[in-house]
Amino acid sequence: MLNQEKIAPCSFATVAVSIPTGTKGELTYRIPEELRARLTPGMCVIVSVSNRKITGIVTHIGSSHGLPSDEKIKNILDILDEDIVFSEDLIRLWRWTANYYLSSPGEVLGAILPNGLRNSSVRVVKLKKIQRRGRGSKTKSAAPEETAAVDHLPQAESLSAIDKELLSFLAERTRVTTRMLLQRFPALSLGKVLHRLERLGLIEVKEHLPRQRQSLVQRSTPDFSSKESDTVESSFSLSSSQEKAKARITVALHAAAFRVFLLHGVTGSGKTEVYLQLAQQTITLGRSVLMLVPEIALTPQLVAQVEQRFGTQAAVLHSGMAASERWSEWQRIARGEATVVVGVRSAVFAPLSRLGLVVVDEEHDMAYKQQEGARYNARDLAIMRGQIASCPVILGSATPSLESYLHSQSNRYTVLELPERIESRPMPSVEIVDLRQEIKAENSDSIFSANLRQALITNYQAGKQSLLFLNRRGYANYLQCCLCGEVVTCTRCSVSLTFHLHGRLLRCHYCGFCQSAPDYCPACHEPSLEGSGFGTEQVEEALRRFLPEIRTARLDRDSVSRRGVLAAVLRAWRTHEIDVLIGTQMVAKGHDVPGVTLVGVLRADSSLNFPDFRAAERTFQLLTQVAGRAGRGQEKGRVIVQTYVPQHYSVRFATQQDFTRFATHELRYRKRLGYPPFTRIVNIRCEGKDGEKVRAYAERLAEHLAVQAQEILTGAPVILGPAPAPLERLKGRERWQVLVKGEDRRSLHALVKKTYEEMLTRNRVAGVRVIVDVDPYDML
Repeated sequence: MLNQEKIAPCSFATVAVSIPTGTKGELTYRIPEELRARLTPGMCVIVSVSNRKITGIVTHIGSSHGLPSDEKIKNILDILDEDIVFSEDLIRLWRWTANYYLSSPGEVLGAILPNGLRNSSVRVVKLKKIQRRGRGSKTKSAAPEETAAVDHLPQAESLSAIDKELLSFLAERTRVTTRMLLQRFPALSLGKVLHRLERLGLIEVKEHLPRQRQSLVQRSTPDFSSKESDTVESSFSLSSSQEKAKARITVALHAAAFRVFLLHGVTGSGKTEVYLQLAQQTITLGRSVLMLVPEIALTPQLVAQVEQRFGTQAAVLHSGMAASERWSEWQRIARGEATVVVGVRSAVFAPLSRLGLVVVDEEHDMAYKQQEGARYNARDLAIMRGQIASCPVILGSATPSLESYLHSQSNRYTVLELPERIESRPMPSVEIVDLRQEIKAENSDSIFSANLRQALITNYQAGKQSLLFLNRRGYANYLQCCLCGEVVTCTRCSVSLTFHLHGRLLRCHYCGFCQSAPDYCPACHEPSLEGSGFGTEQVEEALRRFLPEIRTARLDRDSVSRRGVLAAVLRAWRTHEIDVLIGTQMVAKGHDVPGVTLVGVLRADSSLNFPDFRAAERTFQLLTQVAGRAGRGQEKGRVIVQTYVPQHYSVRFATQQDFTRFATHELRYRKRLGYPPFTRIVNIRCEGKDGEKVRAYAERLAEHLAVQAQEILTGAPVILGPAPAPLERLKGRERWQVLVKGEDRRSLHALVKKTYEEMLTRNRVAGVRVIVDVDPYDML
């Protein structure tokens, strides 16, 4: 038994590790004597979990009080990095995230840490250096020489031939990893040999992160000689509404007070310039700035502006970076070398100290909701981070989420309006084309109405640029037999396969399954398959039929899948090397191209048919955002919207750019049906390869929830289901789900958490995975 009284104070540490470790998420380790003076909360360390060496973050250091009095507590193996990369604020945010989203703390930590920290460390083996006096020296003051231990082997007799060969191999190299040694000596019992040589004092084995490569994030300005000159003052003059918004936020900025501002500005109203000038003020006050964007690749202009304005003080974080690049940026931020961070949702966890301002651009965007692993919403975490840091938070959008809008109506958020475009530029004119009338008029073109076709011709002849929006990629939506009606579907998902003309391929856009398009129907074996519907590929082909000389490009996930293609397309688009850009929702996000004077929306109602209570809201947001790409230069823009449901309120209000009337109508509908933002929803999904087993488990889960709900006295939740998920089979797994709705968040979370933990501990079924999604955005 361990004598607790002999253990020095602060000899134990709690360490967060990025693997599932139950609900607690932090493990206790003993601090070796040689590390106690150096170890501080927030440092990265190497620990052992289930005989596996992994990286972790020290979250607390304390004495042995309350710990078990045995010797089973393992030692921290080593300090990986002596910089503090996980501040107290981040630890608080991490714990809050795991608690609110009912996720494993280890899973949340995995979402926070850069890949370089999440991966196992590299073991580096070196010859140990010993000191000896210079030859011929008889004075005590003679400087010692460092030589390799292999040069002086008192234990040489005990070394085997393979030991000596390994030591010679190490002597020829400055840095050798255990992986290199295994490749060089494949038949060697490496662990035992290294342990023996280390015990003899001949080598040292250390844990390191993989070597960092030079960051690929290119700065648009050179390094400046001093930090004071590392920012470029803005020469832009603000409009009166921009000045008013800036002044209101400045008050909270100087007071270092938490407050949420909803910056509601029409498309082209200059929200970005307000962000940048407030960021400059924040840096002047000696504090740091966090700016979140939905997708880095689709907002190159904002990133370029930040880098130009702040130089080397700017850092960029996104998932497209290599692990070493992201870890390098993470370290720069943690050391205070970068004080303005721009990034996607995971950047909400950037290790900024003295945080003074948080900005969430396009706060309504679905991309802020994580759909795998820990399913957090970065917009909501940004607000929590601002509260922890006592700083203002700006939520910017031309089409705010209804959650944010409702908070502004109850004065929980302060709404700031930017009702006009910069330089008083006019909003585009919007025309609606009723596709039902096109059919009655016997228009043979199923893609372009006569009105839109003529507008495209006129705009091209005038030397202007046009944008075509269709939220369907591929050539045809699916292939169907015109004799028996069979539709070619994915073998792993309950969806039809999309036909792509290039290579004549059928693809599943959910699991990635791909096959050659068959010549014969798989059911009746007749050569009678025909494409139904159309995607961006077919739009491009149809456009060239009446404008053969036009320069076109597509912007969708298929066309820009290769590295560098997206940036090249956007660059050509901005420099007018492209006359017409055809794209999915990617074209609606943040692009400011003055030459675009015409926008055509081919099927405005396609997103209304999704089985989701947010379908109308998403349709309104998409239409408003894509229409806002027109007329951002000196000339007024024109928007033509084609739809089969011109009377639908989301289409009608979007064409009128009337957010307030849309929000009023939609909120009334949501309240009547008991949907967010008036209630909270937790979606519990069960999935597995055995459909019957999944269904049975989902039924037991729903029954257990109903029993537990009887104990909830306040705002008792409503349990819906179980039912097959709208996308019943995905990636070869059958899916059932249970929706739990409630007005009281605490009661709802308590019910789900208790049921989830009990089901996992007492009623777990092999082959069935349970996923809890709090505040879900994708109900498929």
